[in-house]
Amino acid sequence: MRPSLCALLVITSACVHARGGQPALFETVAVGEAVFLLQYQPEDIQSARQVREALERAVPAAERWGRILVPVVVTIHPTHQALEAAAHREGFPWLRAWARPASVDLQSPRTWSRGRASDAGMTQILAHELTHCIMYQWAAPDRSGSNRGVPLWFREGMASVTAGQEHRPTSSEAGWRSKEKGDPLAAPEALLESDSALVYATAHRAFHFLLASYGEERIRRLIAGMGDGQEFPEAFHMAVGISVKDFEGDFRRHAPRDG
Repeated sequence: MRPSLCALLVITSACVHARGGQPALFETVAVGEAVFLLQYQPEDIQSARQVREALERAVPAAERWGRILVPVVVTIHPTHQALEAAAHREGFPWLRAWARPASVDLQSPRTWSRGRASDAGMTQILAHELTHCIMYQWAAPDRSGSNRGVPLWFREGMASVTAGQEHRPTSSEAGWRSKEKGDPLAAPEALLESDSALVYATAHRAFHFLLASYGEERIRRLIAGMGDGQEFPEAFHMAVGISVKDFEGDFRRHAPRDG
């Protein structure tokens, strides 16, 4: 059952911390039935406005896979270092956001290399992160924190395709398909620092291939299977009809190179 709005405000206010003597700001945003708790520093008032407006467009896109079950805390961090600390990830200069089942951490676009984010770009990044939230919430409704063994290509590809993000072919793609480079399907973590573009482009194309080959309904069944307690490989086989390994082999052999 969704906690009361009053209780949510109490929880959020407990998370607010002071920076430079100024307390952080927070507000509640509702988009349909989805509730968000937005918190940010005073210097990010304009970024918060952009996020608030982008949520109106991002939520319907992400809820393609199911509604948001519990409120999500969206925190705008004033620096990249603050984002990495919140995400418990170091050494990823390209990282702009990080999602958990009930939270999205976002680096303020003020501090991006371009110093801004377009409205379309903000909508895409929020749709991407909220797709993660929805998958996590539905895959583990008991809030056990289990990720059910979901491979990176599935979770990142699902978020990327849902958000409508584009990944141009990279010079590395032909290499991994011919086994000249590391495999971004089987061992993506080893490539994230050296070739994140390859990892995310491959994830996008793999999920697109899955969606085109088997349709949305089987993917929903897969997520529902995890919600019933199945690990990803079992839920995948039951919903799709083949093993994860066989699907990945099909993708390597038949997926178009340009996604």
